[in-house]
Amino acid sequence: MSETPPRHATAEQAVTVLMAVVPCGADTARQILAEAAWASGAGLREVAEAALVPGGGGKPPSPLGRALADAVDKARSDTEPVTRPYTRLLPDPQAVRELLKRHRGLRRRALATPGDPAVRDGLDDATYTLCILMGRRNAYAALRSAELLLGTEWLGTTVSGTAARGGPDQRPYPARRPAQARQPRQARGPTP
Repeated sequence: MSETPPRHATAEQAVTVLMAVVPCGADTARQILAEAAWASGAGLREVAEAALVPGGGGKPPSPLGRALADAVDKARSDTEPVTRPYTRLLPDPQAVRELLKRHRGLRRRALATPGDPAVRDGLDDATYTLCILMGRRNAYAALRSAELLLGTEWLGTTVSGTAARGGPDQRPYPARRPAQARQPRQARGPTP
């Protein structure tokens, strides 16, 4: 009984993709699918297929896509505000760094092979461990708190090692110049 029946395979693949994209645990991903199905009036299989469409580079149908987006937004916002965790003992930054590296790798693998139950289980385990380590109930908030603790940008958009050494900038937006490097504008006199 370890294999997923074919009628549920699409739903489990959608759960894996949602776990990687949101990020969240398996239970939250299943809740997202159920809420989107209820909100759109569609069946669970239709919603699961719509959740898999963006992985192929397309867009899900409008009512299903909107219902999925709303359910994902709700899952991300059902959390306490993200603050620096200074009110308790802080986890070892090296342990957090290694866990984030593992979590990011599993998220990439989950998007590449959503049907692999071992990847889904590993991602669920890494997400749970991240929540426990950061003292958060929500995986999205735990990931943001961990990245705040390490001083990295959030949700896997960190600067690569080559950019940190002066190589090409890997960030989605160009970096701002430091304040001391900015030169004040010269006042222009009247033009003749």
